[in-house]
Amino acid sequence: MLVLTIGVVVLAVLLILVVASAAQVHLEHKKLVALTDLLALEAADAITDDVYYGEEGDARLRVTSASVRSAVEDYLAQHPGETKGWRRVGIQEATATGPRTARVSMVARVRPAATAWVLAAWSDGVVITATSTATAD
Repeated sequence: MLVLTIGVVVLAVLLILVVASAAQVHLEHKKLVALTDLLALEAADAITDDVYYGEEGDARLRVTSASVRSAVEDYLAQHPGETKGWRRVGIQEATATGPRTARVSMVARVRPAATAWVLAAWSDGVVITATSTATAD
């Protein structure tokens, strides 16, 4: 009877570790989605002063793939704490999909905190991705 009790307790602890790790990966994914949303908005709204005050009218207010990538890289350089806790964070895509629309995709690797032998297959981390699109008005 003692062996059965110990077995059930061990199984319950392992189940708790797996559920806690899955919850952690889910929350980290939500955090990456929020950051990607923010970066897409930042890129869609990023206009330099000389472009804003230029003489070309509304035609000058265009988002380009270069301006999107530049805005994303600048934001991440100015706010390094946004990617804290992730391993191997990268910009997968930062492009303009329209004259005023920016699309940003990011990828990161999250390492679950509870890495028991049950989670050994994911001991190097779980890859999460997020994609967001924003349009400037």
